[in-house]
Amino acid sequence: MTRPVNIYNLSRIHEEDPFNIVERHHSQCKELLRTQYHEIESLRLLTDELLKNDVTIADMDGFFYSFQIPQIGKEFDLLKFTDKLCLNIELKSVSVPEEQIIEQLLKSRHYLGHLGKRLRLYSVVTDTMTCYKLSLNDELIPVEFDEIVGSVKRISDDYSDTIDNLFRASDYLVSPLNTPARFIQGEYFLTQAQEQIKKNILNGIDAAFFGAFFHLTGKPGTGKTLLLYDLAKTLSRNGKTLIIHCGKLSDGQYKIRKEIEQLYIISARQLRNEDVSLADYNYILVDETHRIYTSQFEAICDSVRTHDQVCIFSSDPEQILSNAEKRNDIVNKIKAIPPDAEYTLSEKIRTNKELHSFIVCMKNLNHRARVPMDYSSVELNYANTTQEAQSMLEYYRNKGYTFINYSKSNYEESPYSAYAEDFDTHHVIGQEFDNVVMLMDSSFYYDENSVLQGIPHPNPDYLYPNLFYQGVTRVREKLAIIVVNAPELFRNVVSIVKPTE
Repeated sequence: MTRPVNIYNLSRIHEEDPFNIVERHHSQCKELLRTQYHEIESLRLLTDELLKNDVTIADMDGFFYSFQIPQIGKEFDLLKFTDKLCLNIELKSVSVPEEQIIEQLLKSRHYLGHLGKRLRLYSVVTDTMTCYKLSLNDELIPVEFDEIVGSVKRISDDYSDTIDNLFRASDYLVSPLNTPARFIQGEYFLTQAQEQIKKNILNGIDAAFFGAFFHLTGKPGTGKTLLLYDLAKTLSRNGKTLIIHCGKLSDGQYKIRKEIEQLYIISARQLRNEDVSLADYNYILVDETHRIYTSQFEAICDSVRTHDQVCIFSSDPEQILSNAEKRNDIVNKIKAIPPDAEYTLSEKIRTNKELHSFIVCMKNLNHRARVPMDYSSVELNYANTTQEAQSMLEYYRNKGYTFINYSKSNYEESPYSAYAEDFDTHHVIGQEFDNVVMLMDSSFYYDENSVLQGIPHPNPDYLYPNLFYQGVTRVREKLAIIVVNAPELFRNVVSIVKPTE
C-alpha cells in the first residue's frame, strides 16, 4: 500500500542513500526505485519556492512522490488528490524542448483521465522556475508560479484511499486483438522500452535502401504483439503492409484489417492460397514466427531478398506448442539469416509480479520466489469429479473469468472434451484476458526434478505443458486453477503458495 509523503520534509534530505531509504520507508512503496541527486535537488528547489510563496509545510503534505503504475512503468513525479481533483506536477531540473514537456503531460492525461477527476497538469523547470500547464485543448501554456501555488493550496484535503486502488494495469493495457477499437483509434501509449525499439527499427528501415530483416523477441506479456501491430500501423502509412499471424485469426484482427488502409492481416495457413502474393507488399511482419512451417519461412525470406522488402519477425521460443514447431526451430533459422538487428523486450507488462512468479513456479517447483509473495491473484481449487469441475467452471465464468481449454485432436478423444471452453489454447495466441481459469488433471505430473511434465496428447504433435503455458500466460489480473482428481499434482501446486516457515 503506497502512502503519501510530505514533500517538504523529504526534500530536506540532500544525500541520495538516506533520501531513498526514508522515501521508501515513508511511502511503503514496494518498487525498488532510486531517486538521483539531480531529482532530489529539483524537489528541494520546488519546495523552497513554494515556501517563499506562503505555502505551508502542512500544505505540502499528502503528495505521492515518483509513483509508478504497476506493470505499465508510467511514472508521475508528484500527484495529489481530493475526491474530485487531481494535481500532477512534473519536474525538470533543466530546460528541455517543449515537445518533450507536452508529450509527457499528454501521457499523464491519458493515464489519469480514467479517474473521473478534474485534472490540473503542470510541468516546472526548477532551475529557472519556468512553469507550464496542459490546457483542455491539449496546448502547452506558460503560467506563472502563482498558479502552481494556488493549486497546491487548493488541493489540501488528504486523500483517504490508497493510490494503488486507483490504477489497474488492465485499464491501460491495449491488446490489438482483444480491444481493436482502442488500438485503431490510437488510445494507448507504448512503454519506454517499446518506444525505443520502435525508434531503432524505423531508423533501421530508413537506412536500408534495399531489403532488410529485423527480429523482435520477448517472453509472454512483454508487449511484442502491441509493438508489432503499432509498427505495422505506422508502416502502412508509407506502403502496403502485411501481417502474417501464425495462428487462427480473431475478430479483432478482421476489424483492424477492415479499418486501417494499406494494412492487411492473414493467417500463415493462407500463404498456401494462390491468390496471396508476398511480392505485392512493401513491408511483411510475421507474428508468432516460431510457429510457422519451414517452407513458409523460406518463401518469406526469398520474397524479401528478391523484391527488396522489409521483414520484421516476432518470436518467443518458449511458446512452442508442438513437436513439429520444436523440430522446425524457426528462431535459430532467423538468427542464421542473420537479421540486420535483433531486439528483446524483457520487462513484463501484462502480468503482475505475483502472477509471473506463480507461473514460473508452476513450470518448475525449484524456482521459488526470493522474496515472500502472497499470490492473492491466484486461486487454487480441487474437484473430485468432472461434475464438480463443471460447477466450479460455471462459478468462475459468472465472475468474469475466461475458460481456456486445451486444443484437442481432430481424431482422438481428449480427457478435456467434456468441458465446453470459451477458447482453446490455439485460439488465444496473441490475445490477453483480465481473468483466466484453467483445468489440470492426471494428464500432468512433476518429474523427479520437480519440472512440470505431461502424458502424450491425443494429437501426438501437441505438448500438454506447453499448451498449459500458452493458456496461463494470457492472464492480466487473476488466475484460477482447478485440479481435477489428481491429488499428488494438487499437493505440488499448493506447495507454491505455502507460506515459508
